[in-house]
Amino acid sequence: MLEKTQSTGRMFLGAILILAGALFLLRNFDFIDLNITHILFSFPSILIFVGILSFLNSSKKWFGIVLIAVGGGMHLSHYYNIEFSAFILPIILIGFGFMILVKHNRTVPTHIKTEMGNAEEVWDDKLDVISIFGGSSKFVNSNAFRGGNITSIFGGSEINLSGCKLAEGENIIDVIAIFGGTTIIVPKEWNVIVDVFPLFGGFGIKGKRDPMLVVEKDRVLRIKGVVIFGGGEIKLT
Repeated sequence: MLEKTQSTGRMFLGAILILAGALFLLRNFDFIDLNITHILFSFPSILIFVGILSFLNSSKKWFGIVLIAVGGGMHLSHYYNIEFSAFILPIILIGFGFMILVKHNRTVPTHIKTEMGNAEEVWDDKLDVISIFGGSSKFVNSNAFRGGNITSIFGGSEINLSGCKLAEGENIIDVIAIFGGTTIIVPKEWNVIVDVFPLFGGFGIKGKRDPMLVVEKDRVLRIKGVVIFGGGEIKLT
């Protein structure tokens, strides 16, 4: 069954498409001013729409809030002569910087050779990966893996969880991929549920299980989040 957040996101997307079609129809028959559709379908408005979708479908609410703030600031700067451009970019950079510093693993990373190539070896029960205009490759070791966060913006990541054992219960990896993607490698016996909201993108499971293989029922890995002009996949090994 789909989660409530994903259903809410689909309802929002459907409402936006209906609104867009209605506005185009009204504009074509000269019932509304062209400037209205110009505002609604401008780049700042797209940022706001994407931000709302991200806010509704991801546990990382900060990212949606940032997109909404940037889109709103651009609108205010353009239509109301409020100078947001002088400080909006520095604020975004400072915010991302603090986020990376707070969540960054302060230990010196080690690297191992895997099928993916040279991957950073991580010993942690929670995953936190940020790839912006770049890529990352990690091999995770854990006896009680509990999920985490993967963010890919104009970048990509490869996460190998074959060295992990899932903790009991439901463990969630929250994914945000915008013009980027992620590949997550998991053991075939894991019970994996993909619950990602795709917008001009996709996310799925690659590989087949042996029908005789016993899947862990008391340990679940749920992949949640939103993919926008991006993609991702779960590889069963």
